[in-house]
Amino acid sequence: MGIFNWFSKDDPIEKFKKQFGLTSEEVESLLKDWQGLSNEEKLKKMSDLQEKRKKDFKEITGVDANNIVPEIGKEISWADIVNHTFRVLDFDRNGTTIDENNQVKARSRFQPYGYLLAESPILNNRVKLPIIHRDDFLLAASVFDEPKLASMVKDEELLVVYSPKHLGPKGLSGSPHHVLHYAITPRGTLDAYYSKNNDMYMAKPEPQKLVGQFVYQGEIRVQINPEPEF
Repeated sequence: MGIFNWFSKDDPIEKFKKQFGLTSEEVESLLKDWQGLSNEEKLKKMSDLQEKRKKDFKEITGVDANNIVPEIGKEISWADIVNHTFRVLDFDRNGTTIDENNQVKARSRFQPYGYLLAESPILNNRVKLPIIHRDDFLLAASVFDEPKLASMVKDEELLVVYSPKHLGPKGLSGSPHHVLHYAITPRGTLDAYYSKNNDMYMAKPEPQKLVGQFVYQGEIRVQINPEPEF
């Protein structure tokens, strides 16, 4: 996860160790001169450590860590992405189909309906975002199955926000309502949003400025926001 949301945590060492793969010594060294640094300087320090770790990992295993895509709910907690915005890069249906009556049929009830390959300035890797609600699968399909919208996404950005109506333990949804909110916006919107006013939305996200008001029941749809104001 991006480093900005950890600054106010009570126990950052364990968070950094788990999320970034750093040792206790590396984290303690990093935090010694944390105060007084700008966000850009903090990001540079973290990036340098991560790149060193990736290089060491490749030398030892022969595997490029940049090609490893972590999954939300496994390597990254759902709690860490609540209300944060991602750019959708691809849609993996995971064998799920939609019949002529618009009924969603998953390949297995023990697996997500599908996955979104996504990226965000809050993270250092692309991630797999599981689609765990049928309506969220239908919303994604409504974009990728509609030629006009699918073509639009190639030139613009399809954004998605994970925000349950009721938040349960560990960031999981505490209600049966769908949890993903989508919008198509001009290309460059996501980066501009997260760099606004010294990265203010890193610490206090306001995703409704991008995807509109959250709708949990009734008519839910992918929003088209040609002129987001944030």
